[in-house]
Amino acid sequence: MIKMNRNLLIVYALCGILVATGIVYFLVAYGEYTDWVELLNFGIHDETTEKQVEITLFITSGLIYLGLVLWLIKTRFMKKSPYIAAIVVSVALIITYAASRTVGVPIVGVELYVGKLDVISKILQSVAIALSFAGLYKIQKSIHTLRA
Repeated sequence: MIKMNRNLLIVYALCGILVATGIVYFLVAYGEYTDWVELLNFGIHDETTEKQVEITLFITSGLIYLGLVLWLIKTRFMKKSPYIAAIVVSVALIITYAASRTVGVPIVGVELYVGKLDVISKILQSVAIALSFAGLYKIQKSIHTLRA
């Protein structure tokens, strides 16, 4: 019974972290949208494409994180693929973020600003990666237990 509770704790914590990460990305998208509207109100149209790309990326990222939760639930937390997807998505977004602050990314270039939501999202993504690895370990362990 204790093993089941630990397994459930890992997957519930992972789901909570994934939902929180999705919400953070929606908040970042909203912030970019309000910045864009403010720029447009001042007659600055140079950053329209950049803002649209960023808003789209952040909304898409938020939706992907919520989709990962649904995928985990649909597979009853017993398939490896949603855990692997959570790791891949989180690592890819962390790398993209690091690139955007160092070497630059297409359209956006190099961003110098590091906000609170940026830090929060990277912490949540790191926790999601760790919990996903823990979930994969628990699945692998239960497969070996069933075979024994």
